[in-house]
Amino acid sequence: MEDAEAIVAGDGRWAELSLVVERDLLARFYRILQGGFLIKARVGTGVGRFLRERLGLSPQYVAERISTIFLDGKPVDDLDAATVTEGSTLALSSAMPGLVGATMRRQGFYASLRNTITHKQEEWHGEEKEGLLRVKVFNLLMADLGPLFLERGIYVPSGELELFFAAEPDRFFDGIKGAALDGRSVQPSSLRRAGTIGGCGWTHLRACASP
Repeated sequence: MEDAEAIVAGDGRWAELSLVVERDLLARFYRILQGGFLIKARVGTGVGRFLRERLGLSPQYVAERISTIFLDGKPVDDLDAATVTEGSTLALSSAMPGLVGATMRRQGFYASLRNTITHKQEEWHGEEKEGLLRVKVFNLLMADLGPLFLERGIYVPSGELELFFAAEPDRFFDGIKGAALDGRSVQPSSLRRAGTIGGCGWTHLRACASP
C-alpha cells in the first residue's frame, strides 16, 4: 500500500480532511465504509479485544448485533482466538438473510456446514504493535458504526476520495457546514475539483455531524 508505512510511522505524508456535515449527510459516506478503509490499530490482538478496546463496543453489542465477522475473507467463530495482524481485513456485518446468511453467522446452527472455510488461527508468535487494519462495514451496522468510524477518522486513498466527491451533487456540498484541509478552511465545493486533495497517496478523513 503506497505510503501506508508513513501512516504507521506518523511522519505526516498524507492529507488531513475534517468535515462538519448535516447529520443526514453522514449516510452518503457509507459506501466508502462498505468498500473498505484503513485505521491505525494495535495489531497482534484478538478480534474480540479489538472490538471492545479499540472501538469501545460492549460485549453485549458484539454478541447481539455483530453476528457475522470475516477475517481475511474467512468467517470467524472464536473472536478471542482469531488474531488481527498487520494488513488484515476485518469485515463486520449484522445478520444476513437466507441460508447463506445463517451459515455464515458466528457460532450459528449451520456453522458446521462451512468448516472448511472457517478461520482457524495458527499459533501467533508476533508482538503487539501499532499497525494498519483494513475494515469493511455492511448493512444494518452502518447506522451504528458508520458515525463512530467517521468521527474517529479513517484513511482512504486520495484518488478514491476525489472520485467520491466528483460524483456528488450540489446539494451534498450545501450540507457541509465546515471543511478544513491540512488545518486550513476550504470551500466545500472545492473538494470536487481534481487535484484538491490528490497531492498525497492517502487522506485521513474525519466527518462529524453538526450540532
